[in-house]
Amino acid sequence: MTTSKNDDTLMQEALALLSQEPPTVIEPDSLEAALDAEEPAPMSDPAEKATPVSLPPPAVPLASGPPSAASPTLAALEASRHPQQRTACETCPNSVWFSSPEEVKCYCRVMYLVAWSSQAPSQITHCDGLYLGQETP
Repeated sequence: MTTSKNDDTLMQEALALLSQEPPTVIEPDSLEAALDAEEPAPMSDPAEKATPVSLPPPAVPLASGPPSAASPTLAALEASRHPQQRTACETCPNSVWFSSPEEVKCYCRVMYLVAWSSQAPSQITHCDGLYLGQETP
């Protein structure tokens, strides 16, 4: 097995550090004096309650009209090739839509599977994948 020069250099530097004298050891008496001199950090009041976090509603409710296609692939397809029943995947940023002359499929980057296919359509109406990776205020 060959290694790159970078790996060899890193290994030599690490070995050189190991052969050096350790940094100055702090004597127990001076450690206690240093700890006594520091003011303790204020502790939070356990009686304070955390502020509840609420998630925003989905960007497009499933009950309202046709979705605005988040996917350029879906937008380019004729309506007859779109899912006939609404799916959460149509507006999800984690969905990857792709098509061939025979079939349209949607791959989910969260669940790592084909979530919808024109050959075997499934109607996923709600999914938490939309909220994964988002920061909450």
